Amino acid sequence: MRRRLFALAAALALAACATQQPENGPNAPPGREIPIASLPGWQQDDAAAALRSFVTSCKIILHMPPDTPLGGAGLAQERAGQAGLWQPACTAALAIAPNDQPAARQFFESWFDAYALPGQALVTGYFEPEVPGSRNESRGYTVPLFAKPPIASLANLPRSAIDAGALNRQAPVTAYVTNPVDAFMLQIQGAGRIVLPNGNVLRVGFDGQNGQPYTPIGRVLVQMGALQPDNVSYQSISAWLNSHPDQARDVMEQNARYVYLRPLGYLPEDEGAPGTLGAPLTAERSTAVDKTVLPLGAPLFVATSDPVTGAPLNLLTVAQDTGGGIRGANRADIFFGAGPDAEQTAGSMRQPGQLYLLLPRQPRPAA
Repeated sequence: MRRRLFALAAALALAACATQQPENGPNAPPGREIPIASLPGWQQDDAAAALRSFVTSCKIILHMPPDTPLGGAGLAQERAGQAGLWQPACTAALAIAPNDQPAARQFFESWFDAYALPGQALVTGYFEPEVPGSRNESRGYTVPLFAKPPIASLANLPRSAIDAGALNRQAPVTAYVTNPVDAFMLQIQGAGRIVLPNGNVLRVGFDGQNGQPYTPIGRVLVQMGALQPDNVSYQSISAWLNSHPDQARDVMEQNARYVYLRPLGYLPEDEGAPGTLGAPLTAERSTAVDKTVLPLGAPLFVATSDPVTGAPLNLLTVAQDTGGGIRGANRADIFFGAGPDAEQTAGSMRQPGQLYLLLPRQPRPAA
């Protein structure tokens, strides 16, 4: 759909093809190498914001043992799949002033090689919902959000068993919310903000999951004829579930995956919950990926479009999270933060796009 926008980038890459290693084999490049400066919208993107997100990852990675695995496959794993491989780039990043736009742009152009991942990508979004709730069960607040049970056998129960009360008095309760749909959608997003009766906000985040298979209920609702394929979004799913309380539980239980949520303590309002990497997520600068093919910590440039306005959306993000429905190299789930704008964009984000993986540059042989 946006192929024409990438024609120039592809042409610029042809000259590099002759020096690339073969396109197959365990250490093959993840795609065609292209100059970072030719990424679509690169000069207009906020490189300093991307660098700040990258630095949050570095602060986690630099404290890991050097052989800590970060994921990836093939050349991506070879060049970026262990914490120690990031030390040179991270050390350089930490020396740059946080708001120095030219220096940030130059950093990425100097320290990384960019690869256009083959094929069209599917780009989705997620955010932190805000829902009313209470730390204690009381009138109006009766649906528990469980933290991970201390007993392993209980932690693997399917959603239907948990809904039937199998974890009652067997697992810690993080909070109580007003209805099962709020609880379900919080789990799908993996984190959220509980607005307590006194107006304070309880931040909750991922505390593990029950190991059961993940089934997107948007697909279930399409198969039922309840939603049209082109109208599957956070908003449409929530609206259908809330307007069909007699059927909602059966539909939600077709997704056997249950996500446990724990209290996160204090976090700055503009900071997201920690992702899989352990770094706090940043709106429009953090992505969830499949870490079996793309390493956590790696910059990932996403070229797609805004689902609300249709305008181009070209962002340098950092792979800092994973998700149950994110599978394969051509999937990216952008974190959009919290609040109504984040909900509107993330909830309807299901756009085609192109992904470019940035890997730490290695010394090139002399000509």
